[in-house]
Amino acid sequence: MKSIALAMAILLTACGGGGGGAAPQPVPDAEVSLTATAPNDNLLAASATLATKVTSTVCGFATGTKSLNGTVQSVHDGDTITVNSQNIRLDSIDAPELAQTYGAQARQTLANLVLGKNVTVTYSKVDKYGRIVGSVFTDTCIYANLNQVANGAAWYYKAYQCEIAATTRNSFEAAQADAQGKDLGLWSQAATPPWVYRNGVDAQVPTCNSNSPSWEGNPAPIVTPSIAPSPAPTVTPIAPSTPLTCFKIWVNGYYRSNGTYVSGYYRNSPGC
Repeated sequence: MKSIALAMAILLTACGGGGGGAAPQPVPDAEVSLTATAPNDNLLAASATLATKVTSTVCGFATGTKSLNGTVQSVHDGDTITVNSQNIRLDSIDAPELAQTYGAQARQTLANLVLGKNVTVTYSKVDKYGRIVGSVFTDTCIYANLNQVANGAAWYYKAYQCEIAATTRNSFEAAQADAQGKDLGLWSQAATPPWVYRNGVDAQVPTCNSNSPSWEGNPAPIVTPSIAPSPAPTVTPIAPSTPLTCFKIWVNGYYRSNGTYVSGYYRNSPGC
């Protein structure tokens, strides 16, 4: 009997029985690199990298699977913040530069929402300046990128529309149309799109070949906007102890009804 029991024990061990083996572990997808077809302005370039090739869902929106959680330490402008000492460029939007009409107000709108507060940043890419390019969500699930557009504090950056899911594109389209229809924020003034302000030409809007982000799975071709790279902006961030009350506002040049042209000029904000 002892010999039979011993033989059974040996057989179970050889077959993996006895319950002592480790459970199979899933193998993560391999990371992929960004191709040279990426747009080459201040968001992405051929030197940028993709962090992942699959999406996750956060607060009802499809986003990249990489994430960063922390407190917003500063707000540089209407589309750039610092979290855990990491610069974050909000994807899918482009806010007025600080020297432009509504630039300072756009920064303040974003600061009012996230400055000094805990946020989650989800992303799929890092730009050539080392900034994470991603989606910013508050702890109450407010999508900061979309909130800027809905409040007229930023444009929906359609040159990169293929890098987000079709459902998210629709949300940005609707938010911008609503803000424009209500003359909210920058839409109440004669404002120049920041990509035109930086580069002097309009950006091309690509045709998306998929409802998924272009970098997911097999990337769809991205039309490269005909614009030159811009240097990373150097601006003074808003810190929690320095609220913005008085600042200069750039007013674009315009034509009066009688045909005379008024050159652009700076004016003080109402808080001065």
